[in-house]
Amino acid sequence: MSISKGDLVVVVGQTVSKDGPTERHTVLSTVIEVGKNDVFVQKRLSSRIFSVPKSRCVKISADKVHASEKILVPKLGDLVMSMADRFGKVERKIGVLVEIVDIPGDYLMAKILMSGKSESVLFSSLIVVE
Repeated sequence: MSISKGDLVVVVGQTVSKDGPTERHTVLSTVIEVGKNDVFVQKRLSSRIFSVPKSRCVKISADKVHASEKILVPKLGDLVMSMADRFGKVERKIGVLVEIVDIPGDYLMAKILMSGKSESVLFSSLIVVE
C-alpha cells in the first residue's frame, strides 16, 4: 500500500508489559511528509506532529465512505441494542423496542423489553440489530 502526503491514516501502537502486548492504541492522523520507510503525521484534533514507520499506518480511503448515510431509525418491535458510557463503564442492553417516550423539553427516551423486564434508555443510544 502506498502512503502519500495528505493521506488520512490510522497509526497503531501498543502497551507492552512483562507478559507481552496488553493493549492496542490507535490515533487518526494526516500524513505531512513521506520518507523511505517512515512518515511524519499530524494527529487529528491536535497540532502534534510525530514520526512513525509506514508499517504502523493503515490508510483510510475516504472516497469509499458514504458520509451522508444516516443511522437506521428504530421502530416499535425492532430488536435493538443500547450502548452507553456510565462513569467509565460501558453498559450494553439488548431487547425489543416497546415504547418511545417524547416529552417536550426532555431527552427522547425508549423502553426496551429485556428478559421480561422493561429498561429505559436514551433513544439516541439505540441501533437496530434485527
